[in-house]
Amino acid sequence: MLISFEKFTVRRLFVVSAMLISMLAPESRCYGADIVFIRSNRGIPAEQEELREAASFYGLGLRVVAVSLGANNLSIRKAVEQKETAGVAIDANVLSTISGVDLRRALHRTENNDVPLLIMGIGPDLSPALLKTWSDARMTRCTRHESSSRLKYTFGSVEGVTRQLSNLDIPVSFLGPSYLALDGNDKAQQIMSVRDGSKTFPVFAESTSGRQAVFLTCATSIGSKVADSQDLVSSFLRIAPGLIFIRYCAGERGWHSLHYYANFTIDDPWLRQPYGYADYKGLLGEMEKHNFHTTIAFIPWNYARSEPEVVSLFQHHPDRFSIAVHGNDHDHKEFTDYRSKSLALQVADLKQALARMERFQTLTGIEYDKVMVFPHSIAPEQTLGALKTYNYLATINSSNVPQNAVRPTDPLEVLRPVTLSFAGFPSISRYSAEVTVTSGYIAISQFLGNSLFLYAHSNLFSKGIGAFDHVADEVNELEPATEWRSLGEIVRHLYVVKLRDDANYDVMAFSSNICIENRVGRNATYYVQKQETGEQTISSVTLNGKVLPYTLQERQIHLTVAVPAGGTSCIAIQYANEMRLGSISAEHDSVVVYLLRMGSDFRDIYLAKFGVGLAAIRIYNKYELKPVDVVGCLLLLLAAMIYIGWRLLASLRRRSPPSQDRPCSPVS
Repeated sequence: MLISFEKFTVRRLFVVSAMLISMLAPESRCYGADIVFIRSNRGIPAEQEELREAASFYGLGLRVVAVSLGANNLSIRKAVEQKETAGVAIDANVLSTISGVDLRRALHRTENNDVPLLIMGIGPDLSPALLKTWSDARMTRCTRHESSSRLKYTFGSVEGVTRQLSNLDIPVSFLGPSYLALDGNDKAQQIMSVRDGSKTFPVFAESTSGRQAVFLTCATSIGSKVADSQDLVSSFLRIAPGLIFIRYCAGERGWHSLHYYANFTIDDPWLRQPYGYADYKGLLGEMEKHNFHTTIAFIPWNYARSEPEVVSLFQHHPDRFSIAVHGNDHDHKEFTDYRSKSLALQVADLKQALARMERFQTLTGIEYDKVMVFPHSIAPEQTLGALKTYNYLATINSSNVPQNAVRPTDPLEVLRPVTLSFAGFPSISRYSAEVTVTSGYIAISQFLGNSLFLYAHSNLFSKGIGAFDHVADEVNELEPATEWRSLGEIVRHLYVVKLRDDANYDVMAFSSNICIENRVGRNATYYVQKQETGEQTISSVTLNGKVLPYTLQERQIHLTVAVPAGGTSCIAIQYANEMRLGSISAEHDSVVVYLLRMGSDFRDIYLAKFGVGLAAIRIYNKYELKPVDVVGCLLLLLAAMIYIGWRLLASLRRRSPPSQDRPCSPVS
């Protein structure tokens, strides 16, 4: 049967042409932007490495121009005038050898704003006259501040620069930080300052002259305090001026996320009203009032225990409630070192967890996300490889580094919550809401475009069902565009994009299942790359359910996808395995596990209602005690109580006077 030409829509023609491009030209040349760094040829300053890290985070290259005293500025002009140059940074030590007039001429662009300039490493030894010249007379000198225990980093509110960081204070230790003395005309904008009590001392500022933005930052010793730190806030502060400057310069040409996502997860509950302090009806009211979403990390063992009333609540409010996978039996650390539990047994648990969750979905009609939250702590790396083999989407835990593994030396690993460094599988870190969730952590995560993953147990709500409200409010206030979604939805958007010179986009994916959104108002082609390591064999790659050609080179998978304006295209990479869910038993076959689950229910639902019981639960969660440890402690406590009671009774008997026979009264 012939199909008339009229039946082909423009949309179909666009998709067909993109598929042809994908098959004929799977390899595309790199497009990008660069940061030029000008330094002396006598040594490599610390600022160069900090700038390299910041540029790498946003996907920009770093071109270094080393100059000598008395050299001409031809090499500088050539580098700066390149089309790819998005920003220029200069080590303050070479300012005296550079012609400011020539450099500003090279920075000039006729079609839009001039290329931004960053002067780094300014110290007290820099000539005040030179500083005035380069800051348009808005900064007079660099001087040292005496250290104080009250010091904080504070961020100003500079449009288009500080964004979510605006007006943020972060306590930090310095070793005699240097700061910029302003001339008092208030024309310079303070981006970052040191706050000492009520006084602020700028360490990173912007001075704009016409279309030329000049950023200036002091050399501080904060790096010596946090260089080896593994937390997000400290790692960000170490290279904050570079990250802020490069994000400002790069815009769409740097890696960026399309959404600001957040998720709140409660570990352990099954669908019972209430489960301990987790009152689902009350929680729904708080979510609607304070705009957040809750995922239940559901123990597959409980697949057949759901109450119809709670099931109905989840069915009618998928925008507020969702389900992820929490272990299998949850018999303490069931995914632990292989001496305690072999890899084969752990793989069997991963498969049974899926079989049980499929049964749960059939019984309740509630879909679940194939995201694994390991009980108590993350599993070893080979277990993460098994998650990949059986097509889980990701794992999310308090740490994204597997047991007995070492975090990669790349400092950028800390700046994102997700890593593919272990078996090529998305491992995501999350933050406990049972401790203080700092404004610094929230604001920096949002500034970097990271999704926020927060979690707790049901005892968080022991003081009221609104216990999480203040955290949700702060997240939403710092970034009003925040979207609270399920873990699965966020994982399917674990990618960053950047604009190419040909007006199309590069995509760096962190998940094997992603949905690419075209929000630019025109048809565009997306060149997707994803790190593909591990021993797994790719079974298929599909685009919206249809086979998609791909190339695999140097541990990277490359895909080319055409997405029409306003459209969304979903890519799914599936890995080959032997699993047949229908042949895997979902039944409870262990008396020990049954007793443990009943004990856990008693602990969370009944024991937690008492102050002593709640305190014991918090100790259990904090120190990750084993069930045998808890039973042992209870037996010891019982023995101690019996012993104390026996001694008390014996003491009372010794103190009581001996009984004496009373004479009988005569009978009248």
